Amino acid sequence: MKKRNTLFFAFVFSAIAFVGCKSTEEVAENAAPVASENPISAEEVSTSDETTQTSDSVERAFFASIERTPCFGNCPTYTMTIYTDGFVEFHGTRGVEMIGDYTTTITDEQIARFVEQAEAIKFSEMDAKYDGPVTDLPSTTTAIMLDGKRKEVYRRFDYPKRILTLEQCFDDLIQSEKWISPTGETYPIER
Repeated sequence: MKKRNTLFFAFVFSAIAFVGCKSTEEVAENAAPVASENPISAEEVSTSDETTQTSDSVERAFFASIERTPCFGNCPTYTMTIYTDGFVEFHGTRGVEMIGDYTTTITDEQIARFVEQAEAIKFSEMDAKYDGPVTDLPSTTTAIMLDGKRKEVYRRFDYPKRILTLEQCFDDLIQSEKWISPTGETYPIER
């Protein structure tokens, strides 16, 4: 009886391990490539292999991004990525009027304002992470290319308040620009 139980458990364990390995292989095969964290110089921005395939099938160089995570309330939850050519992608999840995917284009002057604000608050000198023991607060991750290098700051707790002025630049784009969804819907809604 003991031998039969041992064989039974060995069979069950082998079956679970086989299924687990197969699932891991499928995940690895379907996983999106991970972008390199290596900073690139300003000259390389337009010619770099560190480009992103955007939803409209054009390769673009990264300029800046923000990701706002959810909270227990109705916090704005979205991601926004700005590319060096002014193309902007937005994905709203909750707490914002634009739920889903939207795109717009901004000017070189608007891009320059992001750089000016980042330099004014000394974004490149900030720590990479501001966090603490409070885990029920939303977090925000902001990244921008400055002097050819990507700088990213994650903040949730005990952070320099001046970072909020750079984050506000992203929030302002939501209200100031005309956004278009893949299905042709616009925001703000035209009347």
